[in-house]
Parts: sequence; structure tokens; C-alpha cells
Amino acid sequence: MDIAYLGEISRDRLDLGGGKGASLSEMVRAGLPVPPGFVVCAGAFTRAMSATGISDQIAVVLDKVDYENNDSLNKVSGEIKELIRSKPLPPSLVQEIESAYEKISGENPVPVAVRSSATCEDLSEASFAGQQETFLYVLGKEDVHKYIRECWASLYNARAIFYRKQKGFDEAQISIAVVIQKMVNSERAGVLFTVNPVTKDTESMVIEGTWGLGEAVVSGFITPDFYLIDKTSGDTQYVQVSKKDMMIVPNAAQKGTVKKEVPVEKREKQVLADSEILQLVGLGKKLEEYMGCPQDIEWAIEAGKVYLLQSRAITTL
Repeated sequence: MDIAYLGEISRDRLDLGGGKGASLSEMVRAGLPVPPGFVVCAGAFTRAMSATGISDQIAVVLDKVDYENNDSLNKVSGEIKELIRSKPLPPSLVQEIESAYEKISGENPVPVAVRSSATCEDLSEASFAGQQETFLYVLGKEDVHKYIRECWASLYNARAIFYRKQKGFDEAQISIAVVIQKMVNSERAGVLFTVNPVTKDTESMVIEGTWGLGEAVVSGFITPDFYLIDKTSGDTQYVQVSKKDMMIVPNAAQKGTVKKEVPVEKREKQVLADSEILQLVGLGKKLEEYMGCPQDIEWAIEAGKVYLLQSRAITTL
């Protein structure tokens, strides 16, 4: 299986969809509001690397790396990435990707998020979260192909290579899936923790939010609004509205993102209404119950509709 639509992979099939792909697919199965998308499965990466001979070349390059030397790691990382970027996608895979992209786009191409999803990404014993790449507002078939290869290449970021060595992972068994998901043109976005990540209080939930795209929160670019919520009642126990001078938005060409000043009248305005807080709390509780463990969720709101963009188990409790 090279392509699977969100909803077709169960949460235990990390070997197909990676952590992100399997989680999103399971969220669709649970009936949660997830933007439509598909997964280029991990097997497609493995087969492409084998067919082009790159997998053998990677093994040779990795054999000479000095894992305790940053320069050596960076050099080897760069070599492997160029190998992956230099080869076009197999023609049969291109056809499947373009068909799936057309299915979620309709008649006209739509911007998508292209997210890497490593097969060991969100395992509780070795969280690889954040060590691969995400590309936002990718538009058109050619750029989708390009950024799939970039996601594949990101499996060999120097930090990821070092981390896998530390954790004893066999490089020959490492693979990566890629999630292609329709972009949400969010006016507001952020994160939701179904337990308090600081105090570990399981009876509280924490929501953080800002204007524009949620990358501003995830990356730490701004200080978001903070909401502490009683999980049982849904009552807001504490709100801290921060000054939000900047936001991340799609650029004018609908390719990639740019930083932009928040209008003055919105900078110290609360991002979420009470009804939206309650809606997010309800979705968070449903997802936590369905997954069977506390969740770290990314959310976005477009035209009044709440979407869940991804979720992972909280592994630090």
C-alpha cells in the first residue's frame, strides 16, 4: 500500500502511516473534525529508496559517520539529503499521489500541509516528535512532489541520526510516511493539553491560542493566550490574555507562510470565546477517552468551525 486516505489506517499501524498519519487516521475514524487528507505510506519510501539504490548508498555513508562529532554528523546528513532530493519519485507513485491530491482538491489545486510522519515518531519510549519537517501552504502537484522528498530527506537530519543512534534504533529498519492534508485557513489556532502539562493535574485542561496559524504557538514565536479549564465542569478557572504583536499567516501567493503584525485592536484581545473553549474541551475529552490516554492536540478555527490538526500522546507525565 503506497497511498491511504485518512480514516483507512488504524492507530496501531505506525508501520504504514507513522505516528502522525496513524493518529490522524484514527481521529477521522472517531468522527472528529479533521481536515481531509491522505498518507504516502512508509512502504513507498522504503521501495523508492531500494529501487533507486539510495538505501545502499545511505548505509555506506552512515558507516563512516562519527556520532560524537557535529561536523561529521552534519556532513553525512547533507550528503544523504542530497541523494534523496536528486532522485524523482517513481512514476507509479506520482500517479497515485496526483490522483489523491485531486480528490481532496476538487477542480482547482488547494494549499496543503505536507507533514513528515516517522514510523518511530510518537512512541512513548522514544519520542521523536519534532525531529522531522512540516511544510505549510504547499500548492500544486509539483510542489507536493518536491516537499514529499524534503520530508523523506528530513529523516536524516543530523539530530535525528544522532538520536536514533543513542536509542539503539537499527537504521535499516527506519522509515517515514508523509501526511498531505488540506490547509485550514485559520483565523485563530493553538494547542490543547487534556491534562495540565506543568502540574500533571489530570482534572485540568490547558488551552493556548493566538491569531493566525498555530505554528506561532508550537514554535514558541509568540506568547499565546492561556486558559486553565476544569475538565469535569468545563469552567474556566484562569485566563491570561497576552499581548500578541505578531502572527503567522499564508503569504499572498498562497505558498508558504509569512510573519505579519497583528492589527492593533486585536493585540490584547482574548482569542477564544467561552463557547469555543467549551467546544474545544468537549473535543479534547472525546479524543482522550477514545485514545485511552492524555493528548497534546493542535487545533485551528476557520469561519467559526473548529478543526483538530493533529494529536499525540503526552509522554511526560
